[in-house]
Amino acid sequence: MEHRQEIERLTAAIEASPEDMTLYAERGKIHFRAHDFGSALNDFNRVLLAEEHNEEIRQYVKMINEILEFRYNDIYNP
Repeated sequence: MEHRQEIERLTAAIEASPEDMTLYAERGKIHFRAHDFGSALNDFNRVLLAEEHNEEIRQYVKMINEILEFRYNDIYNP
């Protein structure tokens, strides 16, 4: 299934069950795979608000921060 379709499916599921953090985590992972890091961070941060000790999600956030740091350093340091 295409990323967009999967995101739409998960978004509908989140609207029906907004307290289910596994849905946010799964949607965040799809955003991550699609390189939509801002949306991934939004979903992952939502999970961490409810589950602050979720190590898997913390690792995703760490990877995104490292990717963005590398990307922006590359832009500003030609």
